[in-house]
Parts: sequence; structure tokens; C-alpha cells
Amino acid sequence: MQPTTTPRFFQEIAPHWARLGLWQKKFTLVFERLRHATVQKITASDDGFLVLNIYKPGAPRDPVLLSIQRTGSGIALGSARPQAQPKPNSVVQMARKYLQGRKVHQVLLSIEPVAVIIEFAPPGENFEDSRDWPADAPNCLVLDLDHRPARVCVAHKHQGVPERYASQCSGYMGKEDFFESHCEWSLENTKTKRRATFTQPLVFSCLRSLATDVAEVSATSTAEAQPAALLNASENIVHTALPPLMIPAGAGRFQEETPQQPVTAAAPPQPEMTLQGALNLLPTHVRRAARTRIQFLERRLQRQKADLPAVHELNALRSRAEALRAHIYMWPKGFSQWHVPPELITSASLPPIITLKPGQSPGDLVSATFDTLEKLKRRRDELERRVEESRVALERFEDSVIRAGADCRALPEEIRNAQLSLAREVTHLVSVQRLLTVLEVTWTAGQQKSAALEAERERRLPYRSYRASSGEFLRVSKSAADADAMLKLMPSHHTWVHVVTGEGSHVWLEKPKGAKPSDAALKEAAMLAIHHSKQTRAQEADVYVAQRGDLDKRKDLPPGKVIVRRSEHRFVRYSQIELQMFMEKQE
Repeated sequence: MQPTTTPRFFQEIAPHWARLGLWQKKFTLVFERLRHATVQKITASDDGFLVLNIYKPGAPRDPVLLSIQRTGSGIALGSARPQAQPKPNSVVQMARKYLQGRKVHQVLLSIEPVAVIIEFAPPGENFEDSRDWPADAPNCLVLDLDHRPARVCVAHKHQGVPERYASQCSGYMGKEDFFESHCEWSLENTKTKRRATFTQPLVFSCLRSLATDVAEVSATSTAEAQPAALLNASENIVHTALPPLMIPAGAGRFQEETPQQPVTAAAPPQPEMTLQGALNLLPTHVRRAARTRIQFLERRLQRQKADLPAVHELNALRSRAEALRAHIYMWPKGFSQWHVPPELITSASLPPIITLKPGQSPGDLVSATFDTLEKLKRRRDELERRVEESRVALERFEDSVIRAGADCRALPEEIRNAQLSLAREVTHLVSVQRLLTVLEVTWTAGQQKSAALEAERERRLPYRSYRASSGEFLRVSKSAADADAMLKLMPSHHTWVHVVTGEGSHVWLEKPKGAKPSDAALKEAAMLAIHHSKQTRAQEADVYVAQRGDLDKRKDLPPGKVIVRRSEHRFVRYSQIELQMFMEKQE
């Protein structure tokens, strides 16, 4: 029997509990990897990543990425390290001074405001300059996701509010955790002034593994956190094994009234979701796309495993190389052939007769054997890394399908039976939207596309249009296939610009009739060619300047490749200010 009204206490706690359920699987692995790990190196990248290289016995050494990007802020494990800044910024310098080399004590998730706090253990006796350690030295890394833009702070954790912040942080009462920022970094600027990181008490949640018994955790709750313990003490409420919310003492956010009406027992728990069960809950076209994706990942994994060099081949080659190095002194001087002793043929699997190539010495033969062994070892290591990446990708995709199926099954039965209502409901399910994004399909996608979309695709131009400061038109291809389409539209006397080395976009510079393009237009065309190439960060490169009539496009060439019969080279260098001024004129 369903209750007619929901008690006010559970109405206020429900949004935090739902948000915590979504983050449980997202952050648990990262937090478990960070706990009791040693931070060996701290770096930062220009595109908004703070990279923590960690070491934990028995755990993979994937770096932990703290991202403050506008569209992808958060914390995650990264298989590849972003390119570090050429010069460390203030946050990296301060973090290296106080936090690098220390062990992580605990990792907390604050859900109001949304923040991730990495707390470090006190420096040990063998830590550098530990005797002169300041009492208020930073001991935390704070990733503030509610701040706009997101920021990373090197902070010190206080028990209670210091007197200097009493006026601006009046919401704190008692001994709540207070964080004082020594340096903070966002995409807009870096501040090294001390300031209060948060002006209101935080609502924490210690993420644990999914198998953690909530009742065991709540048994140790303090008297100030009675509302969180109340959730686990109620025998009539069915909930999953999520970690408890820890409400700071004195916050008084949910301590208003107790439930006035008992809640009856809910339905028995659903069985564990399987991959096949999750696929059966998805629409037909989404299910087919998911199965195709799974088959592709499985076949790629099988091919990579088949390409692995066998271990017995490596061992046999290693024994032959060691035997040659140990017995090369037995080679007859001045002879190109060596009749291998029978005992070596049996023990090291050497051929009966070894013949040198013209101009090769016995030492060269040993070096070539060891070089072959090293190449084979590097190939096996690389293929093993790719096999592991493919296996993780397959597991993550299958896990995303299972999550999407579980979220769909959790919807009410009347909504699941109505397809139109279900299409509206799945737009609010994060797991389903992520699955649809990976598969590049929509929930209600039909077999035939509308005529309007087809007409829009036909009207799509293969280039982006600009205008030079002297008035000529500039057009930049969007892709390799679009470059071939753009070349078909170019008159033979117009100018073509492209970087000399590396991949890049083709630039079409309109040439006035009876005149040459201006130097300003040529430089701006070269700027666009460099900006849309792999030399964009260097802001300088050599470029081709040719006429369309001097280019050949054969059928056997791949998309975007042309043959340049005649051209001139120009070295172009520009600054970021020049590029910004040119783009602002286009707007």
C-alpha cells in the first residue's frame, strides 16, 4: 500500500539521495584508488587538467585527473596524461611544495555545494623540512564544481572557523570543517590570496563500495547527525546500499520534524540486471546498435590477442641470444660459418650451422639477435596495453548498457507501457543519454530521415567563409572529403594555400580579375591554414601558395591529398592578438 503523503524530512533529503545514487558508481573507483595512495608528482595542462601521478601497491598507475573545463569538469582516472605546461603555475608550485610526496588520508564528496576534497595525511618524519612545517600549511586539494567557472584550490582544513572569517562565514556553528584556500586556479585566472573556500557548511558524503553495509556505517553516527541515522533506522523503508549523508552539527537543514505517518513496506527488490535483460528493455534500433558495438569491441579484442607474440617464442629467442653471447668466442676466426656444438643445439635450440651475411661479424650477429628480441618484447608490451584498453572499453560499454537498462526498469510500470511517456522520461536519465550519445542514435529515431534534414545536408557547404581585410573571400575546408569538394568549385586562376608539413585544412583565396592577391590577404590565408592544422600551437610554419590550375587530384589519391606541380613557399609567423583581431572582424 502506497503512502498518500511523503513526510517533509524525506522530501528535503530526496534530491541529495538521488544525486548521491548517480555519483555512487561514477566516483567510487576513483576515490578507492586515491585512498592511502602516495602522490608522486603533480602537474597541470593548459587545457584545464590538474594531474596527480599516484602510487598504491597492487593498483594500476593510471593518473587521477582533476578537470576544471567548462564542459567536462570533474575527477576521473585517465589512461593518457595530458601534455604538461612548459612552466608550472602557482597551484602546481604550491601543491608540489606542500602536498607532493604525501599520502592521501581520505577523499570526501560534498553534495551541497558540489565539491571533491582530497585530504592528505600529516607529513612523516622523513618528509622534507617536516620539522619547520607551518601549522596552517595546506593539507587539502579542493575541486569546487559549483563555482563558476570550476576551480581547484590548495587549501588548509580547519576545525571551526578562524576569527578572521567570522564575519563573512556566519553560517558555521560549532566545529564544522572549514577550508581556507591558499591558492586557487580556474580557467580565468589564478589567485594566491588567502580566502575562505566556502562560506556555508558543507553536506558531506563518504563514498564507499557498493557492498558497504549502511546500517554498520550509521551505527557510528554522532548525535548531531541524527537525521542521517534515521534513514537507516527506519525498518519500513527499502533503499539501496548507498553511503549516508553526514549533516554538519548546527546546520539545522533537515531537523524540523519527524515523519507523521509510517511508510508501508515496498515491493521486494528487483533481481540483478544482466546484459541481455538490459538489451531487451531498449528499443529495437538502440538494441541493434548496442549489439553491433559489442560485437565490434569483442572482435577487436580477439584480433589483438591473436596478434600477441607467443611467450614461448620470446623465451626461445632469449635463450638463443644468451647462448650466442656466451659462446661467441668459439667462432672460428676468419670463417663465415660456424658448426654449432651439439650440446648448444640441444640446450639453446640453435641451428646446426650459422652463416654470416657479407660484411657481418660474429659480434654484429649477436647484436642483431638482441635487437630482434627487444623489438619483439616492445611489440608484445604495446599489444598487451592495447588488449587491456580494449578489454576496459568493452567492460565499460557493457556496464553502461546495464546501467541504462536498470534505470529504465526502475521507471513506473505505467510509464514503461506508454512509449510516448517513456520517450519523455528517458531524457532525464543520465545513463540512457550517455548510451545514446555513444551509439549516435536517438530513443525514437525512425528508419527514414525527414526530407528537411536531407535537403539541409544537400545545401551544406564544404567550407567556412571568411573575408580578408582587403576584401577578398577566404574559404577553409571543413574535412578531407570537403577539401576535394571545395577544389572542384575553385576556378583555375584562384589561389590555394596549405601548410607544407603535416595535416591541415585547404584554404581558397579569391584572386581578383587581372590582379594579384594582396600581401595582407595572403598572410591572413596563411594564418587560417596554420590555425586549422597541427602547427596551430606554434603559430608559425611554411605554407604552399599555388594556383588551382597547378594542382592535380587523381582518383587513386586518398581524400584531401593533392599533387602540387608548381608553387612557392612562404614562412608565416603571427601572434595570438593578430588572430583574435581577424576573428573579431569576421563577427
